[in-house]
Amino acid sequence: MEDLILRMAADHAFVTTGEIAAAARVTRQAAHYHAKRMAADGLLIREGAGRGSRYLLASDLARTYRLEGLEEHVVWSELKGSIPTEQTSSQAVRIAAYAFTEMLNNAIDHSGGTSVLVRGWFEGSELALEVGDDGLGVFRSIRERMDLPDEWAALQELVKGKATTAPEAHSGEGIFFTSKAVDRFELEDPSLRWIVDNGRGDQAVGESARGKGTRVRFDISKRTGRTLAEVFDAFAPEDDQAFSTSRVPIRLFEVGTDFVSRSEARRVAQRLERFRRVELDFSGVDELGQAFADELFRVWPSRHPEVQLEPTNMSPVVARVVDRARTERS
Repeated sequence: MEDLILRMAADHAFVTTGEIAAAARVTRQAAHYHAKRMAADGLLIREGAGRGSRYLLASDLARTYRLEGLEEHVVWSELKGSIPTEQTSSQAVRIAAYAFTEMLNNAIDHSGGTSVLVRGWFEGSELALEVGDDGLGVFRSIRERMDLPDEWAALQELVKGKATTAPEAHSGEGIFFTSKAVDRFELEDPSLRWIVDNGRGDQAVGESARGKGTRVRFDISKRTGRTLAEVFDAFAPEDDQAFSTSRVPIRLFEVGTDFVSRSEARRVAQRLERFRRVELDFSGVDELGQAFADELFRVWPSRHPEVQLEPTNMSPVVARVVDRARTERS
């Protein structure tokens, strides 16, 4: 049972007693007993209370810093010595340095909090780092600054790139590029939990159990062959040298069960004029309304001819609807 719980906590950053019970096929009471005992032994850390409690894998490193006057490169210099560099590729270290300093800088400049907890996991085949602040929460901050209707809309803007709560100081690219550079990325505040699994090529959004502030965690294989240059080149081509390409997972914009209305299409297209090329990923979308397709592939492009929209991963049904909208445009 302990091995199963440890694997689940390592794979998913945290685990609940309900998830343990389902995976182990035991009662919730039995799962609670084992998780509580492991927390007492120092193998897990418990957050929350009652049914809202969850268990995190005890980390190899945990340090708390006051945000006032904190500099991200100084903290990285302290942490870097804990990484087993003889087991870790130089590419993995460079990506970790970029991702960690970007995420910590966000906490320093944007969170409005007073302190941050930095945690690290260095054993096994993966390197993982986590930054958790006690501030307002990333999705709430973006919602308020960009005057959006809710935190879900804030997430939708964030996945496009260039969403920032301080445009005078930041481009809004840090979270976008970090989520593409690492193997697994988690961003959570009290409203939502967003997961990007680049190994599986998938994204998910779930409920949050966090009480306040923002928690961001990333995992990367110690032997990764990926380079930061490859990640940047995919969205900022050499002939451009600017962040001009975005990749938008359409499934994160779903209202109800279908993509049918023009208003839904307008939410997808909002602020896409900031890019030169946008890849619209239709993975997991089985059906598409004609009004949605007409708005997104005929009406919006007629107003923004400088932006190239490229639909990808379309089912045969979706492809027919998109082709029809594009044919009517021409």
